[in-house]
Amino acid sequence: MTASGGAAETTGLPALRPHLSSFDPDAFVRPVGRFVWEAVPVPHPGTAADRPLAGRRILLVGESAALVAAVAGELGERGALVVRSDPGTPLTAEGWDGIVDLNLTGRTYELGDTDWRSALARTTEAIQAAYGRWSEEARFGRHVYLAVTHLGGLAGHGPGRVPQPLGGIWAGLAKCLPRELPAAGVVVVDLDRADATAVADAVEREFVAPAQFEVGYRDGVRHVLAGRPAPDCPPGSRPPGPEDTVLITGGARGVGFAAARSFAETFGCRVVVTGRGELPEEGETAFLDDGAFALWRRRRMSRARTPGDLAELRREVRRADEARTVLGNLRRAAEDGLRITYLRCDCTDAEQVESVFAALGDGPQYVVHNAGIDEPARFDRKSAASVVGTVDVKVTGFVQLVRAVLARPERRAALKLLSNVGSLAGRMGGMVGQIDYAAGNEALARLGFWARDDLGLPVQTLCWPTWERLGVIANYSAAVRYVSTLDPAEGARRWAEEIASGHTDEAVFLGRIGAVLAPGQLRGFGMLTGHPDLPRLHALDHHLGEVEEYALFRSMRTRWTLEAGAHPCLTDLRIEGLPAVPVGVVLEHVVAAGDWVVPEGWPLLHLREVHRFAVRLAGLRITGGCLVLHREAEGVRRDGVWQVDVTVRDPAGEQVASATLVYGPEPASLPAAAPGARPEPAEPAEPAGPDTGWLDWAGVVFREERPEPGDAGGFALRPVAPADLWTTPFPPAHTLSPAAVETIVRETDRSRERDSAGTLTIERLVLSPGAQRIDLVRGSAVPGEWRGSWAGREVLLAEGVALGS
Repeated sequence: MTASGGAAETTGLPALRPHLSSFDPDAFVRPVGRFVWEAVPVPHPGTAADRPLAGRRILLVGESAALVAAVAGELGERGALVVRSDPGTPLTAEGWDGIVDLNLTGRTYELGDTDWRSALARTTEAIQAAYGRWSEEARFGRHVYLAVTHLGGLAGHGPGRVPQPLGGIWAGLAKCLPRELPAAGVVVVDLDRADATAVADAVEREFVAPAQFEVGYRDGVRHVLAGRPAPDCPPGSRPPGPEDTVLITGGARGVGFAAARSFAETFGCRVVVTGRGELPEEGETAFLDDGAFALWRRRRMSRARTPGDLAELRREVRRADEARTVLGNLRRAAEDGLRITYLRCDCTDAEQVESVFAALGDGPQYVVHNAGIDEPARFDRKSAASVVGTVDVKVTGFVQLVRAVLARPERRAALKLLSNVGSLAGRMGGMVGQIDYAAGNEALARLGFWARDDLGLPVQTLCWPTWERLGVIANYSAAVRYVSTLDPAEGARRWAEEIASGHTDEAVFLGRIGAVLAPGQLRGFGMLTGHPDLPRLHALDHHLGEVEEYALFRSMRTRWTLEAGAHPCLTDLRIEGLPAVPVGVVLEHVVAAGDWVVPEGWPLLHLREVHRFAVRLAGLRITGGCLVLHREAEGVRRDGVWQVDVTVRDPAGEQVASATLVYGPEPASLPAAAPGARPEPAEPAEPAGPDTGWLDWAGVVFREERPEPGDAGGFALRPVAPADLWTTPFPPAHTLSPAAVETIVRETDRSRERDSAGTLTIERLVLSPGAQRIDLVRGSAVPGEWRGSWAGREVLLAEGVALGS
């Protein structure tokens, strides 16, 4: 939760916790990378139960009554308690453990099929019936939504036919659900066989403990989708030229018009943009600049006297603003000598699409399906009709464009590329309120695969992030906290490159991963390679462990299992003669809880202090080959300050460690040392008696440091890097130097006489940027006080350090 930017960067010091970083949205516009997705074989992690579905109460929905009945029978034989959703039957979520959604599985797609509408309406009603109960459930994975698709077993990627591309609707919907139901388990299972046994086998494997967002089974082999970097498009052999026409649906404003300008400027081609209405007339607001329009808007809105007046005036102002934008775009393009014109076309209306194609002679050489609707609202507040309507623009719009191309041989011969405009919302899950928008975009991508492979059409799909302050995204400041936005100039350049290349694949443009992330969504990013945020994401996953409970903005409970000898940090320390987890590692695990238990709105916060840290040292011993730690964290605002109370227990419920994390909008500044607080140079401390020194370090990871004459009691520290602690590809960065922590613990241990390892307490830790790189720690004349420095600057204050039996 602490910042990776802001005040910490202005000092030239590293931020304290670069893991789940909040950030300044206005500074979070970055270049994006180009990625492609592919299906890769991955075994299932397995489940402990012999009959995992036994006693599970499952709602089964789907359009094929025969398949639903057969799957219900198969699941029943495996111990599941199946409730079928039949058309017209009221739904209640009482007692459901989850939903298995067969949607259109079992029906092979034909161009223009509309069965998806009733199937999506039924899905919407089922999820909404469960929404209230599931949203209040903190037990992680207690409820599961599992969507079965029939895209060929590789989620539409790779060789082979795509029998039912509209399964993409449910893939996009499912991947966005964790934004609104963060404790629910979600998985999409794609099959190459739409028979009851194959479906039941997959449900039995994947339902109980969903391991990845998208799983596929082809020829019995389990696959998951993985993203990897892809090179920029090579130049096409024949990019658009002055003789070509590019038709863009919904291209008169925002992102669409940015693309239109880019194509016209880059290629000199003619571009036709469309909208659902006639070209607006030049009214009183048509030529107003932004300042003058804002004044006009205030004057109009001041006329409202009733709620009805207010609603109508808002609609009037919105229409005026849209008209002003369209007319201004076209006027400026004409002034710049660009051939961009406007035609009316609702892309879901067959007659209007045909009219546009007829107006273009033999048809356009390039078609860009950009039209879309994004009306953000939580899924439980949307009607089934509105959900279907949002998806309809993408799905039916694509169908009508393809039909128009295929209607005449000369149009098919003229077409060089049909470019689908998708979104990261579909590929990786969108924002809160975008479930239907994500469903439509992911359906479009899978339809593209189908049209390319079944119809032989040249179709590409481009999945974009939010363009900076452009497009249909209603709340830019919220969107930028999910993923970084794309600079419009870069986006326009990249779009022209993709069009010029003429490729017929899917390309995904992905920037940095933001702060708005639920634990379950880490699975969605887990198979992403070559991305700059992988170290942060893997660090989050490392300390996350197995989530047992999660309540957004409130609390979390996790289970962390550490195996003896699995990492260097688990081989160095012995407590009372047994291998043990170092105190600094447990402290890091405590602090990492604050990455997930955040205040509403994900404000920019820094970890400033840790209060009342206590650890029962005997509880850190690894017995029987492993140590299991249950971590509970609860967020609370005390005196206007966000704090997270963390407790770590063993499986028997005995407390092992506890602390309170204290956050603030700025990094902490250390209080100056009291006059005379620094001791004179001292000889190394000797053990106080035969019963002291219950802790023993091998010195491989944490070397014993001794003060040198002239150091004023200071201990110069050898750096300990994350890779020195953990044998993982992306070892998690630490918040507080583990070498500093172990030195303080060692010196405290050897100077406190007691009859057992006891309990270590630190009343207060004040942390400043640079605390993770401490190169010198000093004791103080104040009993139990330590200070740490990095590069000559004090970055740590530890007060009230004590050890008791």
